[in-house]
Amino acid sequence: MKAKSPTSNQVYFSESDIDYDELKNICSEETLKDNYPLSDSISNNVVIYDAKDFVSFVGNIEQEMKLKTEMHHVLENGPGVFVIRNLYSEDVIDQSNAIFEKIVEKESSSSNDHFASGTNTRIWNSFQKVALENADAFINYYSNDLVKIIAESWCGPNSQMTAQVNIVRPGGEMQKPHRDYHLGFQENEVVEKFPISVHRLSNYLTLQGGVAHTDMPLESGPTIVLPYSQQYDLGYLTWRDSEFGEFFNQYSVQNSMSKGDGIFFNPAIFHAAGSNTTNDFHRIGNLLQISSAFGKTMEHIDYIKIISHIYPYLLNHKTLSERLIENVLICATDGYAFPTNLDSDKNSDSKLQSMSMFELTKQSLLDSVSSKKFNSKLLEHQQVRLAG
Repeated sequence: MKAKSPTSNQVYFSESDIDYDELKNICSEETLKDNYPLSDSISNNVVIYDAKDFVSFVGNIEQEMKLKTEMHHVLENGPGVFVIRNLYSEDVIDQSNAIFEKIVEKESSSSNDHFASGTNTRIWNSFQKVALENADAFINYYSNDLVKIIAESWCGPNSQMTAQVNIVRPGGEMQKPHRDYHLGFQENEVVEKFPISVHRLSNYLTLQGGVAHTDMPLESGPTIVLPYSQQYDLGYLTWRDSEFGEFFNQYSVQNSMSKGDGIFFNPAIFHAAGSNTTNDFHRIGNLLQISSAFGKTMEHIDYIKIISHIYPYLLNHKTLSERLIENVLICATDGYAFPTNLDSDKNSDSKLQSMSMFELTKQSLLDSVSSKKFNSKLLEHQQVRLAG
């Protein structure tokens, strides 16, 4: 391949500019535990955390900031990927798995993977489907404190959550190694039309994650990653190149996961779900895509339908703290006030934007507004924003 790196003069690039020597040099970096003091260990160049170590961090602004800062460094300039052990308790996972089974039974035809063929089963938009199937399961899952901290470490506050369940059956094939949404979902002839600044920007708009809903021994095919590859500017052009598959297989790594563990990575890191070579083991993962409040998510989420359904459960919930309820609201509502109609949606005296759905819902819960009145307020809120 032609050896040509992005320079201050060149703005547009094509497949002919891919440089595997540069990519190899980038991916040859070693991950040192001393650089990530909050980590539990380093495994195959991937940073490993344990959720049990951060129980005391939750609610402590200084400690949370310290953890978010370290995680951000992992995702940006470090290996680009970390695993967090014990992210979810087994009972929360089992509750969700029971809902997944119901949804799969309802959806008679299975959906295929974007990057693999075979017998895999997808539940698209598991996020919304679980909310409407069982509000308690949704609330228990998305009230997770560490998920909120992780999301904020890369996307900042009021991020947008989507999720898709991937069930990889015995014999399920390995995905083609790839980068993810946004530019990762475009063909190369489209990617070439974007200036290099957008290539760099794309990976800052989303955070990819996955939660193990079963144990994931290596033979079941947990996520395979190429640490540090998110630092290669031309990666959105590279993964479809004919030489790339061999390169990825030579330098990528894989770690087993236990039920309840989570993996999070920069969407620009080269990665792929592995092959399930077992005879009888069904690997289940809930894939989380967390988007900046300023961006657009991969799936359309009907926030009105979700929050209208779970609001009475939140209103009457006796065990969740205000903090945990806020964690749910961040996932289940739109936290950004735009786009809106600026003729009808007037700014307040104290800020440049009007109330978001998140703020409206949070205040309604604090004021113990009835479900009926809340639905009216929600409808009015949407009518004002969409008024023409």
